[in-house]
Amino acid sequence: MALNLEPVYQDIFTKFKTRKKFVISTVEKNILTVEQDEEICGQKEPKVFEFKSPKEFEEFVRVENQFEADIVKQLAGNKMPYR
Repeated sequence: MALNLEPVYQDIFTKFKTRKKFVISTVEKNILTVEQDEEICGQKEPKVFEFKSPKEFEEFVRVENQFEADIVKQLAGNKMPYR
């Protein structure tokens, strides 16, 4: 019997704190599919991510949030990161 992990995935999804646009595509057989809308040179290039467990998805959200926090920290400081 498969567990209904959709509410768990939805709860983790609400923890995204990033400017990137993610959307839950499907939850089938407890495998979560998330799409990221990414625009490259005016063309939409959706990226697809698959997660087999809530723990794996939670780690992805944590890494994305940390990446966003690092960018905000660099932009708020006086040092330019590429000099």
